Amino acid sequence: MQQRFGDAASIHYHDVSQPEVASEYAEVIRYIKDNSLIYPVTVIDGVPIYEGAVSYPGILRAVQAKLHGIA
Repeated sequence: MQQRFGDAASIHYHDVSQPEVASEYAEVIRYIKDNSLIYPVTVIDGVPIYEGAVSYPGILRAVQAKLHGIA
């Protein structure tokens, strides 16, 4: 991510089973539950974009689209 996008993007893993994480991301977790999404869920700028698996190439494409105003 750093090599491709520099400081414009980064990846963070958040374990929502941890109470402090669940509290911080309550709105996104509520969206995930309300829409019956399957963990793991990939979120970009607070918006869930992938569910059920982590796809690094998919994340790179989504970030590139977001940075170039395509998404």
